[in-house]
Amino acid sequence: MKKILLPLLFALGLGAAHAAPVPPDVAVKETTETMRALIKTNHALYKADGVKFNAVVEEVLVPRFDVPGIAKLVLGRNWKTASPDQRARFTNAFKNSLIRNYADALLDNYDTVDTRFLPLRLAGTETDVTVKAELLRKIGKPISVGFSMQLIGDEWKVYDVIIENLSLVTNFRSQFNEEIKKTGLDALITRIETGAVVQPTASAGKS
Repeated sequence: MKKILLPLLFALGLGAAHAAPVPPDVAVKETTETMRALIKTNHALYKADGVKFNAVVEEVLVPRFDVPGIAKLVLGRNWKTASPDQRARFTNAFKNSLIRNYADALLDNYDTVDTRFLPLRLAGTETDVTVKAELLRKIGKPISVGFSMQLIGDEWKVYDVIIENLSLVTNFRSQFNEEIKKTGLDALITRIETGAVVQPTASAGKS
């Protein structure tokens, strides 16, 4: 199960920036279509040139996520004691690791998963919402997904993803806390920077 969680997440293609604020569910739907269209048109090129594909992911996908906020949540209490350099290194390494290790999975699964978004009703004053959806696979039951989003400036950004009651932030925080206790924050950062696979474990608790 854990091997498909993040590939399915990336398959949603969240990311395109907007000049003016739009409802969070609309932002997700629009950028889903953008990413899928790019992959469909350039699939062979991206498969042959990972650098070009990673550049597209960086441009289209990453801006939809509150990367610094996610890094802070994932490190939890360790963020408070980390130096500015450690914070910057961890944020960059964590982001790059996810992209590097799941870009190929996205290319392999882009046409096997469809997305059905559930209705979202906003009162117009919310700054923190959850966009709910279902991932529809050709084989197997739908997978429930929730995108925790907050309004930052004039853009809605994702700060956590809940997949089948599994919070990616909570999951990674639990993993990394244990590792930091054993080897220290610098060792964790170095491990991720040198290409270690970063993915959720199946044993994490619910959010």
